[in-house]
Amino acid sequence: MSTFSIFFLSLLGIIALVLFPAVSSQAAVSPNVGPASGGTNVTIDGIKFVKVSVGVRHALGLTSQGTVYSWGYNNYGELGNGTAVSSSVPVQVKGIGGSGYLTGVTDISAGGWFSLALSNGHLVSWGYNGDGELGIASNTNSTTPVLVKGVGGTGELIGVTSFSAGFAQAYATNGTNVYAWGTNNSGRLGNNQDGVDSNTPVIVLGVDGVTPLTNVSVVVAGAASGLAISNGAVFAWGANYSGNLGDNSTTNRAYAVAVSGPGGTGTLTGMTMLAAGESFGLASSGTATYAWGDNGSGALGNGTLTSSLFPVQVVGIGGTGHLTGVTSLGAGLYQSLALTNSGAVAWGSNVAGSLGNNSTTASSYPVRILGLGGQGFLTTASSIDGGEYYSMAATPSGMLGWGQSSSTLIGDGGSVVDSLVPVIGPNFQPTSVLFGTASTQSVTNNSGIWNVISPVGAPGAVVIQATANVFGGSTAGVPVSTSWNAGTFTYEAALANTGSPNMLPLGLASAGTVVLGVVLLIALRRQGRK
Repeated sequence: MSTFSIFFLSLLGIIALVLFPAVSSQAAVSPNVGPASGGTNVTIDGIKFVKVSVGVRHALGLTSQGTVYSWGYNNYGELGNGTAVSSSVPVQVKGIGGSGYLTGVTDISAGGWFSLALSNGHLVSWGYNGDGELGIASNTNSTTPVLVKGVGGTGELIGVTSFSAGFAQAYATNGTNVYAWGTNNSGRLGNNQDGVDSNTPVIVLGVDGVTPLTNVSVVVAGAASGLAISNGAVFAWGANYSGNLGDNSTTNRAYAVAVSGPGGTGTLTGMTMLAAGESFGLASSGTATYAWGDNGSGALGNGTLTSSLFPVQVVGIGGTGHLTGVTSLGAGLYQSLALTNSGAVAWGSNVAGSLGNNSTTASSYPVRILGLGGQGFLTTASSIDGGEYYSMAATPSGMLGWGQSSSTLIGDGGSVVDSLVPVIGPNFQPTSVLFGTASTQSVTNNSGIWNVISPVGAPGAVVIQATANVFGGSTAGVPVSTSWNAGTFTYEAALANTGSPNMLPLGLASAGTVVLGVVLLIALRRQGRK
């Protein structure tokens, strides 16, 4: 092919991109262009819950818009809505100091009677503070979020990448050190000062009990212990009465010790996910999952009821093979939960139906969690977690809950006391979509994707504002609805009638001809000089 031919074809390609731009990939608004006469079928991303974190008797839900809702017991302000009134419906968590509402949230963690969240890079806490678990240099409860202080009570804790709330203690890491605050009973703060509580963060120490545990990527809290992944290995500290720490002993540890490898030798390595319950721990690499500690209810998932002081491998569904394809772990006080490539599973205690398999029989191996109302299996969850005798999962359709509800825990408005199968809890129901100032009709919700028909509009771009009612969100002081900018939509004026439906509009065709003519003339002149 001649140099001129290559040059000519390249220019034609550039012109084609200018005149006929490629169709963009699926976006938040699709399609984002339509005629001014309206009638375009448009889909937009609706608001949905993307993560759930369950405390002993309250729960938090993180939304796709970076806001947080809570429900359940609220005796100490653990719901974060400025009151100490329990709620069977979702209430929105207030902003720092009670101003507005918490925004820009990227992660959440519900503890015993308090909560944590990372909001616009700031670690905040609220709820019970009798043991200093809020980390605010005082022991005063707070019904709205407050900033967690830095080490020694100076400034605030910054750069947090992972955090977790325990029963009465909390942990956070910035990717280097682990920080702990709250009660230090059984050495759970890991600073080698057993029994000395701290209402500001202290640094968790490594295996020598002197220098800090470093290079930490993940940290989680059990009821009275902590777990962390450091340099690819799993470490633990705190209470060890049932082998909670997995170090082949029952000795409490006031600083980090390495979790033993399977069989009690070596160190557990290669793990990327952690979870912890009342007296057991979980770790997974995705391809292999291990558990250790108390196994009286089968929470270790190895097909036995024998407790273990070191990690044992979790078996597969029904007790066959081993559990693989794990993408996320969760733990209640007495039950273990996991999301896998083939759906959600659970094992351990099944009081009040907390395993979600339509029974109350405990299981020493993973069983499939049923789908909504007991139909099929739960396969759409993005997050899963458990509390005392109940469990919850975040799905595109809303929060699902099962087990003991006590009229408040599942957040379904109090209609369910207990349920052996998942029932719908907090969710968002679309109410309106505005294209600029024009409202659309017939908004439908399909697992978090909203379908609307564009109304008539003037040529040009408009902002789409979506509004949804929060299921049950009608208690005093709580907004019934939430609104957000869902994207933009451009109205196009009607095309001029050119006499042929296959012809470009005259102006565009003329412009293209001029550009093409100039380009060819330049190319021919350059070719003639050679």
